[in-house]
Amino acid sequence: MSGQTDGRPVVGVDLGGTKILTAIVGDGKTILGRSKKPTPAKDGAEAILVAIVASIDEALAASGLNRDDVAGIGIGSPGPLDVDTGVVLFSANLNVRDFPLAPEISKRIGKPTLLQNDVRVGGYGEFRLGAGQGYKNILAAFVGTGIGGCLIFDGKIVEGATGNAGELGHIVLKVGGPQCNCGNRGCMEAFSSRTAIARRVLKEVRKGHSTLLASKVDKKSGRIKSGDLAAAVAANDPIALKEVHRAAHYLGLGLGGLVNVFGPEIVIIGGGVTEALGAPFVDLVRTTIRKTVLVDPNEQIKVEPASLGDDAGVLGAALFAHERFQA
Repeated sequence: MSGQTDGRPVVGVDLGGTKILTAIVGDGKTILGRSKKPTPAKDGAEAILVAIVASIDEALAASGLNRDDVAGIGIGSPGPLDVDTGVVLFSANLNVRDFPLAPEISKRIGKPTLLQNDVRVGGYGEFRLGAGQGYKNILAAFVGTGIGGCLIFDGKIVEGATGNAGELGHIVLKVGGPQCNCGNRGCMEAFSSRTAIARRVLKEVRKGHSTLLASKVDKKSGRIKSGDLAAAVAANDPIALKEVHRAAHYLGLGLGGLVNVFGPEIVIIGGGVTEALGAPFVDLVRTTIRKTVLVDPNEQIKVEPASLGDDAGVLGAALFAHERFQA
């Protein structure tokens, strides 16, 4: 669906494996109100829809607006997706398959709704409003529950034949490596995501190795908070340091290989893990990228942290909605 915005605000929703971030955005960049809620992924599609609707209404209330005041909704979601129909084809992190996310939200809120990959909208937000401003050729990677990416060349998002290009988290770095949530083994995501780090920490805990993270990692789900991981690294916890260095190394290997293939002007590294660990983590990744890249003697290709933080996804989703519903 499309329609005229007439300058009206739009809704940006960043649907992640652990949290739902929603913002009401005016003029394509100004956040007027926001909401943050946990993602009830284990409870299935209906619970996720209810949570998104509640998040939108909460953000609207915070902005002093109501549903009639917005022009449309943009949602960033883990994929793969069918962006034309607004369906999440599959997502291990959301526990859904063939999930008509955009049509359902449109029906429940009464506004046209579009769906895009969550990392693609985050990358687009950084491209237009963050660390990617001024560049035309960008490779963005976001490290959180999983790992996703966005490729922008000549100022345009690379969508690929299926519309799902950019799934860099599922590049296989080691044949027969650790199991990934996608079903394959040895993916970048299985080495460098927060989920992967937590699994290895839990393995060390079960071996009886001492770590500050022993009380922080969930013994059932194997999950860990990025903030707890960062605190352990700051305290020079040996297990935390080892696993973060390992994750950064594999992330750098994968991104360095992509730099060799695509030759972007800048590599942007974001996501909850990167934001929590900060510049030292980006430095580790940058070091491996530099060693992996074949030809860049003057270090012309930049490797920088994302600058928008949690707002990258909601702003990118809102930008997509703002541009779509103006046409």
